[in-house]
Amino acid sequence: MLTRVRNNDWIQDKFFEKPYRLHIVLFLLMIAQGFIFDTPRNILHGLWAIFTSTAILITDYIAVGGVGAAFVNVALCGLLAIAAMRFAKHEPSGLAIATLGIVVAMAFFGKTPANMLPIIVGGWAYSKFTGTPHRGCVLPSILATCLAPIVTRFAFVDGIPLVVGIIMGVLLGIFVGFVMTPFAAAIRRAHEGYLLYNVGFAGGILAVGFFAIFRTLGINQYIIDNWSSGNNFALATFATVMSVFYVICGIFSRAKMLPFKELIRIDAEDYDYYKKYSGITYLSMGILGLICVAFMFAVRGEYNGVVLGALISTVGFGAFGKPIISSVVLIAGAMIAAGASTLLTDRLFNDRGFLVAALFATCLAPIATRFGWKWGLVAGFTHLSLSIHVAIFHGGMNLYNNGFAGGVAAMILVPVIKFFAEEQQKKKSRTM
Repeated sequence: MLTRVRNNDWIQDKFFEKPYRLHIVLFLLMIAQGFIFDTPRNILHGLWAIFTSTAILITDYIAVGGVGAAFVNVALCGLLAIAAMRFAKHEPSGLAIATLGIVVAMAFFGKTPANMLPIIVGGWAYSKFTGTPHRGCVLPSILATCLAPIVTRFAFVDGIPLVVGIIMGVLLGIFVGFVMTPFAAAIRRAHEGYLLYNVGFAGGILAVGFFAIFRTLGINQYIIDNWSSGNNFALATFATVMSVFYVICGIFSRAKMLPFKELIRIDAEDYDYYKKYSGITYLSMGILGLICVAFMFAVRGEYNGVVLGALISTVGFGAFGKPIISSVVLIAGAMIAAGASTLLTDRLFNDRGFLVAALFATCLAPIATRFGWKWGLVAGFTHLSLSIHVAIFHGGMNLYNNGFAGGVAAMILVPVIKFFAEEQQKKKSRTM
């Protein structure tokens, strides 16, 4: 049994039991860290470069604006997401924590406050138009910022004046935020809830449509391949410190400690671990983060903005649907696919694309949790295979490319898994 450390009641009530406040502190620390990495002048120049980039995958903001500017941008995006949740009066939940995690993750490569805001406004407009409480629409609209590159892409279309392009991008962003809530709800039926990145799948389908329309109108774009390098120590240190931060928050929370066996196999019917376990969820998130750091060390992977984003997303969804054991199984399955590719091609086992796909493969954790580790390995293998090839269908406009790939994987695997499960059940019933 883990032993709960007693702490000052005031600190618990004002910090450890308030997820939004806790993450505000984390984001402010990230801003401070950004200024440790670089000078204010370089950070301002870097932020301008980040804000004016097209944000199409892969646009690693560390490569575009430097480590310091990238961290400041990430923190600003996180603070904007919290402001939107507080404005909508959304109560803290596992999905809210996961949403903050994926916003921060993608802010390393594609999201800025500027291209997020129109989409969030679109979600608010939907709530007003339909009479739906804003708190029920705010998370889908924040998650819909996976299509943020659509907003900035128009500002750089050849032949269109900058002001006109910005206006068109803003209007398109509002449209995305407006339609995402009902669209994502409808799309969820396709994978039966076995994909955690549902909005990423919905966003991928929308992006395929936008990409086709853009090409028809002569607006051509291509996948970008701009990755950073040479920042292993700084980024690995941040990932480790962030994970330890969550571990400490979990230990010092008021939540009742769990047996370690239950902690690593957390399960909840609706995936909302924070709802069921409260602050102890942070401990699971932190352990999951440390496992991801250990994984990167074991495979001698190189950190960059995209890999770090994948790691942070995994940690964030540790509060919503990603138990430790299932996540490890999915990563293992993905790396089996990477190993097979290495044997049959000249691609390295620890290729950056493989590492990103392996970490994001945890979006299919419900499959491993529900159907067992064998199917988890198959899901991880399938996810990586799809992830490294599907971006061409949406032209890099969907930042949740792995959510799109995960949705396709779930649509393929879940019916097959259920078929074999039913047949096995029939055989058992016959022998009884």
